[in-house]
Amino acid sequence: MPTWVALLRGINVGKHKRIAMADLRALVEELGGTDVRTYVTSGNVVFASDVTDPARLEDVIADAIRASLGQDVPVVVRTAAEMAQIVAGNPFPEATADPKTLHVAFLARTPDPDAVARLAEVEKGEDDYRVVGKNVYLFYPNRLTGAVFMPNGLDAALGMVTTSRNWQTVVKLAEMAGTSGGSR
Repeated sequence: MPTWVALLRGINVGKHKRIAMADLRALVEELGGTDVRTYVTSGNVVFASDVTDPARLEDVIADAIRASLGQDVPVVVRTAAEMAQIVAGNPFPEATADPKTLHVAFLARTPDPDAVARLAEVEKGEDDYRVVGKNVYLFYPNRLTGAVFMPNGLDAALGMVTTSRNWQTVVKLAEMAGTSGGSR
């Protein structure tokens, strides 16, 4: 049974889209997920499932959240192997000394090459980024509070749903997925 990491976008930020992690775990279990665990309150779920199609998982989880919790929340999923590759493929290894300077934006799909090329025209100051498959590594040397390069504008720029996590969370989720009871 494959191990998955589901990343929910924009929950428990401010007063809107509040979802308790216990409710989220129960929902994923009701959908057939096993070994279901959450990490922090920003919508990170590690679980095993016999579903093998990531797009189907994204839709099923998003539909269930809408139906049972009344929230319209985009969901992006990655396999345990993809999470391990994301950590291993970090193009900014120097940033791991201060993990608050490094983020990964998880994209719903591989972006159009023309959209990626247009990112080069966007002002970025000291910030840097690398698009690698369905992920964008974001290096913010002045941390997110000092970011110039569109930390919240990737959706519009790439024409798809994205959700970002800081490096510490990415590493922890990869570790959790790697120790899950499901197959990798």
